[in-house]
Amino acid sequence: MFAGYVALFCLIGGEIVVRVFYERFSNYNMEMWRYSSELKLPLERQALPFHHIPNKSGSYYGVDISTNSLGFRDAEYSIIKPENTRRIVMLGDSHTLGWGVAFDDLFSKILERQLNQTGNTHEVINLGTGNYNSTMEVELFKWKGLGLDPDMVILMYFINDTEPVPRRKSAIGCAVLKHSYFCSFLFDRLVRLRSRFIRGSGWSSYYRSLYSPENAPDRESNRESIRELIRLCDENHIDLLIANLPELRRLRPYPFTYATNYIRDLAEEGGVPFIDMLPALSIYESESLWISVEDSHANARAHAIIARQIHEEIKQEFPASLD
Repeated sequence: MFAGYVALFCLIGGEIVVRVFYERFSNYNMEMWRYSSELKLPLERQALPFHHIPNKSGSYYGVDISTNSLGFRDAEYSIIKPENTRRIVMLGDSHTLGWGVAFDDLFSKILERQLNQTGNTHEVINLGTGNYNSTMEVELFKWKGLGLDPDMVILMYFINDTEPVPRRKSAIGCAVLKHSYFCSFLFDRLVRLRSRFIRGSGWSSYYRSLYSPENAPDRESNRESIRELIRLCDENHIDLLIANLPELRRLRPYPFTYATNYIRDLAEEGGVPFIDMLPALSIYESESLWISVEDSHANARAHAIIARQIHEEIKQEFPASLD
């Protein structure tokens, strides 16, 4: 009994300390946890266990993130597409969401401004959501993206998009993980210790494991989701572009060509235009493209480069879409 009281006292004390001194403890992992805790809600959907809370705002990793009535980090767009307007939806994870990047600097918003310089009206709607994989991105497109009547879909693929769909946690587990700053702090320290002392637990090894034979079922699920997206776009006469976002921590030489080849092969199989962002980004030093030393998400500079490359690809592959 006494040990239980001591443990409870330590948990409560730890929670108070971390909350009071959060600015000293906070880092990428903890801020990503806080974003998930405050800005997402669970869903009763097997292939889409969570999405953003609509009309919610917060500041995470030094940047404001606000959602519209559909739960997207974007301006408010009407469900019914305006006349004489071409609409593009972008699917992706935290890179497309624009983690750590101001709203106006997102590649979706830069692309929208670039397209509208032609004098025609384009809307580029950002469906990016942190911690999504390709399966979840396609499910979100079926749930909310198709109803926006897009003329084009751009799938922004990242190397970890073959991860399995997260499982729903128990109600008690969800409540603790959602609200406890101390548990977030402990988890962050555990991750750091594990990567430091356990061989093969780093990010490079983890990425490689996603494309190993042991991960074949999850990879096949990813493959079928992308094939479904290709079919949906074909059936609904929607242009589709697949773009590969490289892992920015090491660009020269790039160690993850197996992931690039995987998504390129899928695009070629479906007859879909494909663009690899690596050539345009690899002429820069990796560190100059990061949000911070501990966070290799694309910064505003990288977003501008990505937007420019997508714009050029659209002009080349879909010139009629600019008319």
